[in-house]
Amino acid sequence: MSPVTDGRFSAELRRLRMSAGLSLRQLAPLVLSSRGHLHDLETGRRQPTVELVTRLDDVLETNGLLSGLLHPSPAPQDPERLAYVGRHPRRVDPATLHALAESLAAHRRLEDTLGSTPLLPTIRAQLDLVTALVAETATALRPQVVDLAAQWAQFGGWLYAASDRRRLASRWYGTALEWGTEAGNPDMIATALSMRGHLAWSERRAGPLIGLSAAAARQPASSGVRAIAAQQQARGHALIGEADAVTGLLDQAVELNEAASQAPDREPPWIYFHSAGYLAMQRGLAYRLLGRNAQAIEYLRLGLAGLPTESAGAAWTGPYLLRLAAALADTGEVSEAFSVCERVQQIGHVTRTVSLVEQAEAAVCALSARR
Repeated sequence: MSPVTDGRFSAELRRLRMSAGLSLRQLAPLVLSSRGHLHDLETGRRQPTVELVTRLDDVLETNGLLSGLLHPSPAPQDPERLAYVGRHPRRVDPATLHALAESLAAHRRLEDTLGSTPLLPTIRAQLDLVTALVAETATALRPQVVDLAAQWAQFGGWLYAASDRRRLASRWYGTALEWGTEAGNPDMIATALSMRGHLAWSERRAGPLIGLSAAAARQPASSGVRAIAAQQQARGHALIGEADAVTGLLDQAVELNEAASQAPDREPPWIYFHSAGYLAMQRGLAYRLLGRNAQAIEYLRLGLAGLPTESAGAAWTGPYLLRLAAALADTGEVSEAFSVCERVQQIGHVTRTVSLVEQAEAAVCALSARR
């Protein structure tokens, strides 16, 4: 399986090639490639092979810089079996489902580090596979197949949403809801509803944000899943300035999170990121929406500081950092706000989250005007 590239790979390749004074046409034969293929690498349209990157490092004399920007793609257990089942979906068996579950867990962890965009080519292939399995499986294994497929669909929806492809995100969240309902999985049903609400949040539509989050919270789901729904519902009320509702829902989310911590085995694997620190960030965001900047700064700092190392540079932390920067600027801490925005720019470049880079650049421009 091809490696996944760090978000800086394309720009670094172009910079190094230009520093060497080589055109794409001149470089291509030196690394046994074509001008078009190298152009696609520099624009991020293709993923390179390890062999090609090694040749690029040698020719451009980078001392291994480009190779250092490659990350191994999570290798599936028994890839031959997965390939066989891909050709013969009716032959799915428990070993195949176990391999797909392990692959999903590995890709979730990798997304925290690299962001959504680099993973999309691999995830599209996995979504095609699980869709074929759902279509073709009619045996006693169907409930497990549909349940696992719903998890892949929810993850695919998240990746598309994080890559600003909301129509595809909505489609896959809808598929996750359908498959989760067939599987009888209340955690997935609630999560899919919450994620549809999150799409409404990204468009600042308070009505569906509140309504879908409330619908998720009504499901007989785990405490952790309902905590996520409650805090998201609070965010919707913050958008329309209903401070009392915000406080009550955030307190409810804290209580649910405490209950979740008492029974961690009851929680589904896809909310591994959920924690007390995560809820502190949500409270900080809600307070920022309500204009309570001092409290927003306190809780955003608290939550961000409490994130595990593997999540600290995840693309999803960027919007919280930008809210922190805005609150700092509004309280006169402009220099610190600049530093926070620079951190967001770095996260956006590393994770190839174009919208995050653009938001950070716009924030820097706005801060510059204050000086």
